[in-house]
Amino acid sequence: MKTGFEVILEATGKAEFHLFSPATSLVTIAQDFATEMAVVVMGRIYYQDDWKTRFPQAFPQDFASDAALALAIFQHYGAQGLEKLEGEFALVVFDRKESRLFALRDPLGNFPLYWTRHNQTTWVSTNLQLLAQRLPQAAINKDFLASFLMFPYAFVELATEKTAFEEIYRILPGTLLVFTPNDRTTKIWSWDWMNQIQPIKNITPQEAGLQFSYLFRQAVKQRIQEEKIASHLSGGMDSSSIVCIARDLLAAETFPRKLITLSLVYQMRSLAGETDYIQMVVDQGGPIEPHYVDGDAALDFQWFTQEIPTYDEPYPGLFHLAMEKVLVDVAAQLGVTAIMSGGGAELIVEGNRMHLADLMRQGHWHKALQEARQWANAKNQSLWSILYPFGIESLIPPLLREGFPAFIRGGYGRWPKLGSFTIPPWILPDFAKQHNMWGKALETIREINRYPVEQSLNLLGLRASAGNWAAWYLAAPLGIRICEPFLDPRLITYCLSLPREQREIPGVPKPLLQVAMGGILPEPIRTRRFKGNFNEVYWQGLAKNLPYLEEMVGKSRIDELGIFDKQQLIQAMRQHAVGIGDVRSGSRISISLAAIAWFDQIKGDR
Repeated sequence: MKTGFEVILEATGKAEFHLFSPATSLVTIAQDFATEMAVVVMGRIYYQDDWKTRFPQAFPQDFASDAALALAIFQHYGAQGLEKLEGEFALVVFDRKESRLFALRDPLGNFPLYWTRHNQTTWVSTNLQLLAQRLPQAAINKDFLASFLMFPYAFVELATEKTAFEEIYRILPGTLLVFTPNDRTTKIWSWDWMNQIQPIKNITPQEAGLQFSYLFRQAVKQRIQEEKIASHLSGGMDSSSIVCIARDLLAAETFPRKLITLSLVYQMRSLAGETDYIQMVVDQGGPIEPHYVDGDAALDFQWFTQEIPTYDEPYPGLFHLAMEKVLVDVAAQLGVTAIMSGGGAELIVEGNRMHLADLMRQGHWHKALQEARQWANAKNQSLWSILYPFGIESLIPPLLREGFPAFIRGGYGRWPKLGSFTIPPWILPDFAKQHNMWGKALETIREINRYPVEQSLNLLGLRASAGNWAAWYLAAPLGIRICEPFLDPRLITYCLSLPREQREIPGVPKPLLQVAMGGILPEPIRTRRFKGNFNEVYWQGLAKNLPYLEEMVGKSRIDELGIFDKQQLIQAMRQHAVGIGDVRSGSRISISLAAIAWFDQIKGDR
């Protein structure tokens, strides 16, 4: 089911707005009939009270919708006003006087936005496949698929203007584009994280924790203004922190609302213990309405009992579909209008330890060795297991990063020991060569190895955090928003401006969050050092669904793209299902299967 909007700019300078959302609260439109200006917004604009405080003459009253606020801001301050908007949104403004469209996404790209042009008509939409239907022939972009298959980290959308279809382009997060009827497209502004992140010096852990607590509380407050709010509660520190803060905010309301908590609970041995931590939060009391969902019934790769919704581009996290879908479905049954999740916390409340590489580049090998030893002792690991991946590896030239054998094979890896950046052996050589897959991998290595490495990896993490697949394709069609308070730009810029030592202490998980949540979180959660992993959910799901996955690969029409050697892929799948190959190597299988599932859906729908 489509949800979102489409805006059409004709050669005559006129614009048409089409809303195709079954949930009108997610998509709002505002018009000024005197000036013929119009704005459409998908999502939410936050911190609206700041505008009223700073500009009381311009904003004397509350606005009927987020679109009405955006229109007023544009009328008073033009494009510069749009640049200052905060929230989780995608929007388009039509200025009839200048016959221009302004299109903007928030810095984390919480909602998608694409554009294309044909015969002097410009289309801007939240729906990529809808735009593909507007063109006489929108071919699948093979070069985009090559980039998709070679990116080694978790992501929702690639940080590129290219999309899965040729001649259709992505508006990148934090980017403001202007479209005119004369076929001109101009980028007039883009969000720059490095301009926002300004080092903070001489601050104690207690001071840092207090300021974090204030900003975090504000981030949660902005996201609980819906009538019926839910929050994912896993028992980990991240989700539990959101629940505890939201619970206290709701309890302080004149007429307190209930916070619905959604928790997957398991009988499988590796995750059964997490239920105790979930219960600790619930037992603290307050306006909480807990709901428990059978997690053992939501295994990975469960595409064949869970209908895959129509979606725009291949998604590497598709193997988690069942887990994501079951929580959204329960929320919909309960009438929830927004779900909060703890996504993004690792990026901002703990370090990445890549300062060890920076120390080595500065020649401070002895200090790097000392710190690596502290981390090894704290995690009960060998010194080499810390020193190599967080220090030495980044000093290796990109061509040799995956070893000399991969270099002489032109970037190809060998199953079952695939590196993060090697070409999987089931990718056909002609496709890999034509689309420079090895070159794409080398470029990613160069990007993360730029000095300072710690900062480069943070920036890559921010770009990889853009988008939310479950929000777009599972929740939005049901009229539900999914929001992530930890990824509020105010909180991100503050945390990444702090001295590294405030976020990174050997043996202390998420030290900044621990300090901030003192007296709020149950103590066993606040100080816990280990959390259950989902390996068993993955392995059981792969083994159970292997016959269906093999059938999908075998029957797929993706052969026409000339990408995969299906037999090699199936052989790797069979071996991986019995435990051969590590998680990193297995992720290359998952992403290949995601590409095939997407292609099959495209061919079935079009």
